[in-house]
Amino acid sequence: MRLIAFGESFVVGAGDPDHLGWVGRAIAGRREISLYNMGIRREASDQLLARWEAEARLRLVDYEPMRIVFSFGCNDSHLVDGAPRVAVAQTLKNARAMLTAARALAPVLMVGPPPVVDPGVCARAEALNAALLALCARLQVPFIDVFQPLMAGGLWQAEAAAWDGAHPGAAGYQQMADLVGAHPAWRRFTQAAE
Repeated sequence: MRLIAFGESFVVGAGDPDHLGWVGRAIAGRREISLYNMGIRREASDQLLARWEAEARLRLVDYEPMRIVFSFGCNDSHLVDGAPRVAVAQTLKNARAMLTAARALAPVLMVGPPPVVDPGVCARAEALNAALLALCARLQVPFIDVFQPLMAGGLWQAEAAAWDGAHPGAAGYQQMADLVGAHPAWRRFTQAAE
């Protein structure tokens, strides 16, 4: 199975000394899965919208199943000149376009954005998380919400605060991978490879 992961720095695993991030850790030990990690640090959803399909099509083959996972939102929630980099309505429009087109290629799943230390960005990301969850429900795309569990655990926030205010270390990414990997939607999403 080919698993293509699209998103921002949390997908690529920025800050993880093992360079696995949550995606690499969620499929650890799964030799039958080829991971294509297409996360780009500081990328917002409008940039992702412009590139994801061409990159997915380069990896599409007819002899092996493919899955596409998206995870974004924190970069959209950062302020630039007093306004979010990408307005919530535009993020949802971008997400709708990506998820709808991706479903025509392969099964799709979305993982919500994690929290960050900055309270303003965190509050905006949490609101966006809820809006993305609602959008995915309407589109019937599986959505894994990691925001509150990571906030409640404290480990993610503590590791992020100790480094750059956003990205955890290995233990934080492992916590997110455990949340994703234990979710029934993830198990169904990757079951064809088992």
